[in-house]
Amino acid sequence: MRKIVFAFFLLLLCQQAFAQRNIETRLGYSYNDDFAFTDEWQYLSTDIYLFNGNKFTRVLNELEKGVRKPKKKYGNSLEYLFITAQLKNMKLFGNDAIVYPLYNFYINHDKREYKTQVSDHLEVVRIIDKMPLSSTQNSIDAVINAKAVTNNDGDQVFSLVANQLVNLSKLTNPSSAVLSLVGEFGNLLNARTGKKEYKFSSTIRLYEGQDFDTRLHSVRIYVFVPSDVKGVSIKSVKLGDYLSKNSNKLDRKSLEEFIGYKDYPFMVVANYKSLYKMDVLTGDEVTLDLIEKRKQKIVSAYEQKLVNDETFRQEKLYVEFLRVFAEMKQNLNTYRLNYRNNSPEVNAKNLFGIVQEYKRLKSTFDAREKEFSKNSTYINIFKPEYESILGNADLYLEADHNLKNGKILVNTLRELENEPKSWNTPEKREAALAKLYAVELPRPEFLSASVEGEAIIRLIKKLEDQQYNDVFAQDLQKLNEAQANDETLAQRNTLLDKAASSKCQSCREKVRDAVTDYNKRYDSYKLKQALKKKSELNQLAEQTVFKYLKKQLCIDSNLQTATTSSNTTLEQYVSRMQEKNTEFGKSINQLDQLNKQEPEAIKLPKVQEYNNKLQQHIKEVEQNFEILYALDKSLCNCSDTN
Repeated sequence: MRKIVFAFFLLLLCQQAFAQRNIETRLGYSYNDDFAFTDEWQYLSTDIYLFNGNKFTRVLNELEKGVRKPKKKYGNSLEYLFITAQLKNMKLFGNDAIVYPLYNFYINHDKREYKTQVSDHLEVVRIIDKMPLSSTQNSIDAVINAKAVTNNDGDQVFSLVANQLVNLSKLTNPSSAVLSLVGEFGNLLNARTGKKEYKFSSTIRLYEGQDFDTRLHSVRIYVFVPSDVKGVSIKSVKLGDYLSKNSNKLDRKSLEEFIGYKDYPFMVVANYKSLYKMDVLTGDEVTLDLIEKRKQKIVSAYEQKLVNDETFRQEKLYVEFLRVFAEMKQNLNTYRLNYRNNSPEVNAKNLFGIVQEYKRLKSTFDAREKEFSKNSTYINIFKPEYESILGNADLYLEADHNLKNGKILVNTLRELENEPKSWNTPEKREAALAKLYAVELPRPEFLSASVEGEAIIRLIKKLEDQQYNDVFAQDLQKLNEAQANDETLAQRNTLLDKAASSKCQSCREKVRDAVTDYNKRYDSYKLKQALKKKSELNQLAEQTVFKYLKKQLCIDSNLQTATTSSNTTLEQYVSRMQEKNTEFGKSINQLDQLNKQEPEAIKLPKVQEYNNKLQQHIKEVEQNFEILYALDKSLCNCSDTN
């Protein structure tokens, strides 16, 4: 490419030196739209409208003869009318300025004046479409030149083309836009050689088929006049109103009507800016493979200068965000596929992986919000896409109760980390702990291996330490200092109930430890009471044995007397009473034997068990006597045994 251009350039340099008669280009009207164009409006499109083309005849003749008085005659006659445009601040073709050949019209000459046939019937000529602008190019302007070329000065066209080809040859990787401009220079030379009319026809288009939001940025009206005409002013109130109400597309007929200028030919240059549109994705479309392709695409666009620095930076950051989302999706798929077959521990790890990536996703968005709170490219273009992906993530976590609780856990963590007032009361801490413990998480040693897991452990500890200090510490101190007895037992029970209703696990553990210690002291207290009672029962049992043994012997003596004196009809009655008395004697003997024994061990349960048996045997002896007494008071009438 470079060799061809240089060869062409050397050929053109062999032509004669440049000579010209300039037609002056006066800025007759300027309009800038009130819309606040931010950096993301980074593409330029420029439309050219030529009006009053038939008035070039007047310009050419006044250029030759003068507006008010005759000028000096030139030795050579005018042959071509050549109109060019140069867009300022355009860097796509390198740092050298590029001149666009717009029109080249052939001039006829009769004995009295010049005439030219200018085709200005074209609706519009779009010379560039969606040309990238740098972030600093807030102003857009063009330099429009019209030149009357004499029959001996035609080499100026060759010189212009040569200079432009040299500039283009400096590009190391010429794009299709550059090649289309080279083609336009070729078309110009062909038309020049054949004395034909030339009009720019190859729109420099960098984005084919892209759906851009485009609106009018500015309008300039340039009037072509002889140098004697120093100033031109086009005043039209209706024109400004028309432009402000038709920011998407201008109409040639309406422009001509509202401008209403008839004196000289003029050109309307309408500049449009287009908004950068990123590739929109849904959550289901996001995969690691697609993310890699997106990254390569944006890098390629940046290297070709199709996107500006800020957009490239935002795209790279968005790709990082998508990677986190893709990782969350992978963990989610693993969880769904293996939930029924895995152990609770494996499911807990899979669920934590989802929670981990979801929290990273939210944290990444928070970081973007903070860093780019005043960045229009982020706010207007990228933020809605971040929010869309987050919305997809939220929907994915509504699939079952475990995932819902995982989402609640993350949102609770974020609230606690960012807003201290969200856990400044016992009630708020209890509510927060309930949400944090709603998810079956892996063991602490597994959690502590990750930033997110360590944050969960640290925050739970902070909440529970505060809850313990505010709710349980004072009660535990009182219980530890209290004497263990029946009067303080209610204090222990109240503390147990409070711990049972709390989600603070470490608080419950500390309460259990304190209650265990209290119970030991209480058991010791109860053992002393039980031993004291045992001693009292031993004495009572001893007294009971002596008391009722004497009664039993008396009853036995009375039965023997009744046996010797009774007739045959009373024998059966006496026999039955003897059986009852024998049972009475056995119960006395059992009580006596038990009273002589000791518990298996001097422990509260054993002592209490022994005391219960002793009480039961004492009662049994008393009940057996009462049965005998109820059956026959005369047999139990032992006055000396009372």
